[in-house]
This record gives sequence, C-alpha cells and structure tokens, in this order.
Amino acid sequence: MTVLNNNKLSLYIHWPYCESKCPYCDFNSHKIESVNESEWIQSYTNQLYKMKDVLLKYEVKHDKLNTIFFGGGTPSLMPLKVIESILYTANKIFKFEENIEITLEANPGSYEREKFQDIKLLGINRLSLGVQSLNDENLSFLGRKHNFQDALIAIELAMKTFQNVSTDLIYGLAGQNIKEWEQELNSFLKKFNLNHLSVYQLTIEEGTKFYTDYKKGLLKTINEDLSADFYNLTNDILNNYKYNRYEVSNHSQKKFESKHNLNYWNSENWIGIGPGAYSRLWSLNQKNKRFEIENYKSPKSWLSKNFLNAKFNQVRFIDNCETNKDLLIMGLRLTKGIKINLLLDTSIITDEKILDLKNEKIININKGIIKVNKNHLIKLNSILKYLMS
Repeated sequence: MTVLNNNKLSLYIHWPYCESKCPYCDFNSHKIESVNESEWIQSYTNQLYKMKDVLLKYEVKHDKLNTIFFGGGTPSLMPLKVIESILYTANKIFKFEENIEITLEANPGSYEREKFQDIKLLGINRLSLGVQSLNDENLSFLGRKHNFQDALIAIELAMKTFQNVSTDLIYGLAGQNIKEWEQELNSFLKKFNLNHLSVYQLTIEEGTKFYTDYKKGLLKTINEDLSADFYNLTNDILNNYKYNRYEVSNHSQKKFESKHNLNYWNSENWIGIGPGAYSRLWSLNQKNKRFEIENYKSPKSWLSKNFLNAKFNQVRFIDNCETNKDLLIMGLRLTKGIKINLLLDTSIITDEKILDLKNEKIININKGIIKVNKNHLIKLNSILKYLMS
C-alpha cells in the first residue's frame, strides 16, 4: 500500500437547523429553535481544541487546513458571531493554508441573501447555493421555501459578492418532463456562468417523508431507462457548456473543483465538529490505520456533552476490509479514478473481475490507476457491488 503523503486536512462544521425540514432530506437537520450564541461558540471551540489533542495523540500527519466547509442544515442561518468564532479558533489552532477554500452553504431566501456580504467579510470565499430546482412547481414539490425568482436574485448577488459560487440542482422527479428539463437547464446555463454545479437525481432516502410516502404508494419514481436518459442528457448539456465532470454528479470550470469534497473522495484526513458530524483520519502510530470519530447527533445532546468539556459519542478504528471498501467507493466516484496501490489489500478486487469489466470497456486501467469509464458512471453502484462481492 502507498501511504497518502500530501497531508491534507479539512474541517467540516455542522449546523443542524433549517427553516423547515425538506421531505427528501435525510441529513441531520431540524426545524430551527432559539439559539444561545455563547453556548454554541463554547461547544464548537471545545471540540476544535479536543481535535488538536486527537491529532497529537494518534500522530495524524497533516499540514495546515486547506479547506473548511460549513454544512447542515442551513449554515447561512448561523449567527455571524458563531461563524467568526469558529474561523478565528480554527486558524489559531491549525493555521490556514494561503489559498484555503472556505465554503458555506446557503439558501436563496431573502434573509440569507442579506448576509452574503457579511459572511464574505468573515472570510468565506466560496458559496454553495441550494437552488435545487429551476421551476416553481418542482420547488414546491421538494418542500423548498424559495421560488425560482428568489434563486435568480440570489445567484446574481452571490456572483457579485464571491469569486467562487456553486449551485445544487435536483432532477429526475416523477412526472418531470425531460424536454422541459433540457430547456430549463440550457436557459439557466446561458444566463449564469457558474464556477461549479452539483447536479443530483432525486433519490428516496430512508427516514424521510418521501420514503414514508413512497412506502405507502403515495409517491412515484421514474424508471431506470428514463433515469439514464435524464443523466446522460444532463451531462451532455453541461459538457456543451465546457463544464468538466470530475465526479459522478459534480461539474466545474477549470480549477474550480470542490477542494473540500475532493479531500473526501481522495480519502484524506478530515475533522468534523457539530451535531452528528464525524471525522476520518489516518493514524501513524497505529500502523497507518484509519479511525473515525462520531459526534452526538441530537443538537441538545451534543451541546450538553461539549459545553463544558468536549466529548465524542464514539472513537473507533476501521478494519482494513472496511477501509478498502471506503477507498474504492469514494475513489471510483472520481472520473480520474484511484491508484490501485492505495488499497491496504488488493485482494478485495480480483483480477478476474477487473478483466471482465475491462473487456466490457466498463473500466479502464492505466499506469496503476483504475477508473470507471464516463459513460458507465451511472452504473457505479452496480459496478462496485460486482467488484467487491
């Protein structure tokens, strides 16, 4: 195995509150309630210092922070003093790389828009806008509080305020007309020269309202053939506008890939603070084994455990088999693929299966790198299942 040697370190901050819970969302998010700023600031601060101790204890080799990501929930609802405190403390403890990427997720609503300039002044240099859909009917179906006009105003303001703006879009809804989606996406891309787009097909996740409705027969989904048509059309359109698909569902202009998400997909070191956030790190004094830190999920539990002294829900070392699977699952999402010698044990994938997929031109192997050919990325889950079975 080749040890990862670029020593990248990312920080993820989870803010658990939203204006309302969207019916498709399975993230650790809750309807917003009253917030005690000082209590949250102290709890985040305690966790950051605890993370410093963890890195020293397990000899996690790293440089300065190269990315920070405020996710949720809706982190644009965070009090500005909380954001400011986290960034100040993180820089004090870990130091920032000169070209650090600091992302914050926001919704297009008027309240969040009013904070764009303020959060930029705090040091946020990349904004990720949850646009989600390009027409009002689908936005309503997805439970979004904004309309498409709100989204247009927010994008224009974001692009004037930040040099790096990304948007999230969801497509492939039951009843969605593929021709209308083609027109909507083309019109959207003609209007906005965005740096980055995350474009996902709607999936029904367990624990969501959509999942409950689906089980009751109240919600339909599109079939696999139409799903493939949507996926291929979407990628073709984005390619026509010169976006590079560098991951299954992520597209960017040159040099505007999400550095933070690349750290995940490349299985680098990252630390996560906040309710339900988790960390994955490589420990040198444990024979370079990977370990995971899990936070308490409930905001109230998390606060009670971290306000006085930071305490994690669980710290566990990950066995080689699970690590290998994780390396493959994350790495093969990237169009550039993964170096085979990064695996702790290459026996997880057999030569016979690799040869089968190579002969079918589903995967490509060159100079020790295995990758899924772009026109087969839509079948990634099936490919991984076959490789690792």
